[in-house]
Amino acid sequence: MFGLSYRSVGKFLPLLECRGSKSSIERDVGAAGQRAKELHGQAPRMRVRVLGVDGTGAAMAGRDAGVLFFVAIGSGGGLIGVQPVHEEETGKVRRHVAKVMAQVGAEELRTDEHSVYEGIVSEGQHRLCLTHWRKSKGKRAYDLYRQAVAEDRPLEAQTMRQLLDLLRKQPRAPAVPEELSRLVMRYINARRGLPWKVNQLLQHVERTWEKVSDDPVDPTNNATERLIGLTLKIRAKTMRGFKAMHKVIGHPYLAFYLRGREGICDLRKVI
Repeated sequence: MFGLSYRSVGKFLPLLECRGSKSSIERDVGAAGQRAKELHGQAPRMRVRVLGVDGTGAAMAGRDAGVLFFVAIGSGGGLIGVQPVHEEETGKVRRHVAKVMAQVGAEELRTDEHSVYEGIVSEGQHRLCLTHWRKSKGKRAYDLYRQAVAEDRPLEAQTMRQLLDLLRKQPRAPAVPEELSRLVMRYINARRGLPWKVNQLLQHVERTWEKVSDDPVDPTNNATERLIGLTLKIRAKTMRGFKAMHKVIGHPYLAFYLRGREGICDLRKVI
């Protein structure tokens, strides 16, 4: 749970008058993960309003695997499920997302801009993470601003500054701002060089503006990314790779279970 390697745990346990090799610890943690997964599946099915979905890579011995996380947004960020699916496996991803949406009765799907999530639900039900959208568009706008300054293109530099101001503006306008529409028309006929790059970015921002979540409670998918980090990534940083997919899947369930409710869990159910 805390990201310690099995070897480090083996060195720590004697302080608690326990003994065990790193291999036995790995085996026990894997078994506990499977029990935590079973407990999760036996719990009453969660009902959520917003379903957060995001994929991540999982290093395995000899290959890289993909894992898909399903999280309740605005409900404490609770884990709904984990599936061994890579985001590039379009058909599998869409089937799993549609299935979980129906199971939890979600009204909205919240994701990043990965094209695999498009078309699973109606356009009004699928909203983009505000944090991811602002970050990606802001980075691209800043890169073009620096290029414009380097090439002595004051108009393009000013345009990118205006775009950055619009992206950062609080509160964020739910509809496309008139200022953005004017910037789009300024470069609509650009077909080459820096103006063409500015044109492409402005049109993309305009096209996706109203797809971004404006949820007053939480317009982001941060809960999903945070849970991925706490239940899988913190562990992956201290190891070369999991040896089997069932251990990859079991670990997030175990880490989520150990965090418990208000920091309390019943260890007897998993050990």
